Amino acid sequence: MAFFLYISLKMWQEIAKYGRKLVEHGLVESNFGNISLRAGDKMLITRTGAALDEITENSVVEVDIQDTSSLDIIASSETVVHREIYRQTSALAIIHAHCQYAVVESLLAGPGGKITPVDSEGLYFLGTIPVVGGG
Repeated sequence: MAFFLYISLKMWQEIAKYGRKLVEHGLVESNFGNISLRAGDKMLITRTGAALDEITENSVVEVDIQDTSSLDIIASSETVVHREIYRQTSALAIIHAHCQYAVVESLLAGPGGKITPVDSEGLYFLGTIPVVGGG
């Protein structure tokens, strides 16, 4: 039990570290994004409305990856997306951010459009990025 508590403590601190970095570097405004980490068959995910640059132990919630739970109601509204990514991939962490430049690019391309990086590194690592519509 003590080992799990230590791991859980370290995990929320990692979430907090990257949340602060996103805001400090101007990539997002404080409330525009969510972060999760896989922990076996569970994930730690930021709570709905959590400010990314002010994450504490109480700003994250642990939910099951395979099944929904009563805690989903306080978890990020994007929990369903994180859960599906973990189900279908071997990802260990997810940062879902609404970077202002990415938002502008998606608005210019429109639903069904594509964003193609103009630099070789962006093209190599990201490829052509589809823009999907959503509610």
